Amino acid sequence: MHEVFIAESLLETAIWKCKDSGFSLIKNIEVKIGKASAVSAEALIFNFDALKAGSIASDASLTIVETPTSGRCKSCGGEFCVDKDFVFECPDCGSDSVVIESGNGVELTGLEVENI
Repeated sequence: MHEVFIAESLLETAIWKCKDSGFSLIKNIEVKIGKASAVSAEALIFNFDALKAGSIASDASLTIVETPTSGRCKSCGGEFCVDKDFVFECPDCGSDSVVIESGNGVELTGLEVENI
């Protein structure tokens, strides 16, 4: 249930950024979630909705964009997408010596704000 901590961190960051930029109301927060992040979008929204009450984001929506997972092979340098089953094996040479390049995290990518 790490989504509660992620929602709390996103909300705190968004509120700080909003106030720091001179705005007083958050209308929308956009977040990218990598497919390999093991974050449940539904649980994140549930926790976000519970935590935002009484804040400058109390009426804000949370927009989630799911991003694909990609990797790079350390052996041959090949780049590839991990589409299903999260098998981290290079499709070019078969090596399991791979690095996840994207799609394994959570990133706050946008805020819609205004002054009231």
